[in-house]
Amino acid sequence: MSFIDGIGSALSGAAAATNRFNVSANNVANIQSRAVAPEETNRPLDSTAQPEETQGFQPLRAIDQSQEGGGVQSTTRPITPASIPVLQETAPEEQGETRTGQQQTGETGQEGVSFLPNVDPANEVVQQITSQRQFEANLRTVQTGLQLNQSLLDINS
Repeated sequence: MSFIDGIGSALSGAAAATNRFNVSANNVANIQSRAVAPEETNRPLDSTAQPEETQGFQPLRAIDQSQEGGGVQSTTRPITPASIPVLQETAPEEQGETRTGQQQTGETGQEGVSFLPNVDPANEVVQQITSQRQFEANLRTVQTGLQLNQSLLDINS
């Protein structure tokens, strides 16, 4: 492995850490969003509708994969299951029958149930801290490599 390969590997690690952090931050930012309901997970998007109207938020997980010859590539995959059912509490006057005598139901057809993204805040904090440390370590590797290169140039001059 050459000096340049080491810097390239460190830079790809920093890029992977950035992707992992961004994915985690997006999951946290959308933790209270409407999630993909189980019956919608396999349904194709309607080309005329907005994606959030059709499905809702799909949480993702970043996966780092080693590359042949060094380095790492970060890809994203959907978290399965995408959502968790949550019982919605409503005011007593909102529960029960409407003026027309029909039982109120949620978006999913189940009374008082909605779906939130399957995002664990504690896991996301761990992902963000790990990503930050991974990014810092890779940048220190680049910095050390550049200092080594400068030292070699100083010796040769």
